Amino acid sequence: MFKVENKSKEEIAEIGRKIGEAFAAEKAGIVTMLTEAQAVKAFEIMTEYFYRAGVLYATSETGEGYLAYWEKKKKNAVGPALHMIKRFLRELPLKASLTVMQSGGEQYAKIFKKERNYIAVSMIVVLREFQGKGFMHKVLEQPFAEARKKNIPCILDTDTPLKVEKYIRCGMKLAGEKKLRHGISLYTMAYSAILS
Repeated sequence: MFKVENKSKEEIAEIGRKIGEAFAAEKAGIVTMLTEAQAVKAFEIMTEYFYRAGVLYATSETGEGYLAYWEKKKKNAVGPALHMIKRFLRELPLKASLTVMQSGGEQYAKIFKKERNYIAVSMIVVLREFQGKGFMHKVLEQPFAEARKKNIPCILDTDTPLKVEKYIRCGMKLAGEKKLRHGISLYTMAYSAILS
């Protein structure tokens, strides 16, 4: 994994589009509350946010998979978050913007609030043409290694039972579930050297 850096606005938009297409193609979870075009646009905006915040990583220059992750102790800059919110409100219908912004709410932060530190993972994706080839393990290698090294948990939220099963195969455990609208649940997953 390497940090995605030195990309043009157009390159980041293209990465975001591919990420959005991969999520939209799942036709499950939170993306089902949006049109396909809205889902793709939402992930394009979130990808730019993670890039600007300096927390976007890729498996390689080919970009088979991407994720964003950071430590709880390290506060993300406010500027990129405000820019993201403005883009949501400007480029998506209000209902779609609210759906995306309210869909997660970082449930993991509530469940693990007593932890002094943890690795928080977001927007994990293997692009469509690389799925089924073992890249999910590679995507999670780095945050898991950092969690082991620092003896802290690595946590994330996900929105489908299929993804829960994939994360369990990667070594995570289910830590919590929250019911959302439309029969969708938010599942909090945790990886820890102590739990493993």
